[in-house]
Amino acid sequence: MNENNTGEIILYQPDDAIRLEVMIERETVWLTQAQMVVLFNRDKSVISRHIANIFKEEELIMDSVVANFATTAADGKTYQVEYYNLDVIISVGYRVKSKSGTKFRQWATPVLREYLLKGYVINQRIDQVEKFAIETERRLFEAEIEIARLNQALAELTERKKELDKPRKRIGYL
Repeated sequence: MNENNTGEIILYQPDDAIRLEVMIERETVWLTQAQMVVLFNRDKSVISRHIANIFKEEELIMDSVVANFATTAADGKTYQVEYYNLDVIISVGYRVKSKSGTKFRQWATPVLREYLLKGYVINQRIDQVEKFAIETERRLFEAEIEIARLNQALAELTERKKELDKPRKRIGYL
């Protein structure tokens, strides 16, 4: 990865054997096929076959999970490199048979569970806030109607007082 990519780079290092720079872009993680070879400790042909099967079986739609990003190579030239998002990485991770794949699944499962639960809790809170906002808006509307009624009553009372004060003015009491 390099400065030509606008995404953030983070380090994924589950143990001393695996060390990957992972790109975060468009709210997801992206890896190249070569990085998945390192992550899952499998030959490129195995990773390629799993990726091909993921698309062949229509588990994922290629256009939504694959992107080309400009990457500067060691030779200083910029190349378009195919990256796969987290959906593909997870799919490959659950298909590949290796100790690294097992470690990845053991890491990914509780992380995904935690995010799903946090997302559920956040959605519940959003629902509560939305209900509160709707109720508050309804009460505010009712209060505005009541204020308008009170203003109307005050205007009527003021007008009535003026009418009652007219005879007093004629007599000289006011």
